[in-house]
Amino acid sequence: MTHVAELNKKAKAILFRELGPVDYARFFQQFEDGVGNYTTDRSQWLAEETVQGLHEEVKSLLKSGELMRPTGARLYDPASTDGPRT
Repeated sequence: MTHVAELNKKAKAILFRELGPVDYARFFQQFEDGVGNYTTDRSQWLAEETVQGLHEEVKSLLKSGELMRPTGARLYDPASTDGPRT
């Protein structure tokens, strides 16, 4: 009979191999309790953000090369009344 620790190690290796790193992490996150109140905390984090500010940040990251634009993707311009994309 396999020791519980060894069984867990084998199971995690199989999950990692079959799911890949992203889905492996997502799988285990569903079992974590977490801390705080996400809804309240999120409201506080986003209170300082604006669509225009995020737009400018994305444009800056694209210009510096820190963010790559996916092929065919266009950036929504919140300053435009008809919402053209750049």
